[in-house]
Amino acid sequence: MTRYLKDSSGFIYDWNEYLADNPLCVEVTEEEAFPERFVTEEVVEKVKKARAKRGSGLDLSTDDIPEEPEYTNLDINADASRKLT
Repeated sequence: MTRYLKDSSGFIYDWNEYLADNPLCVEVTEEEAFPERFVTEEVVEKVKKARAKRGSGLDLSTDDIPEEPEYTNLDINADASRKLT
């Protein structure tokens, strides 16, 4: 069984004796350290159904975005091309 340590900020470390002596670290099980590894298929299906039922709700289409108008500053252009042949 792999051992893990969790510090007060929530960061997970592999177990070692120096960190285990630290009072801010607590030993946790693998399931507590990495709960995403222990998700069951029932939970996955339940989340998929809830997401499908809820829908996106956001309109992500980009059809109505106007083109940016072309802008040139004549003074900057004249100054930038002054010494060009």
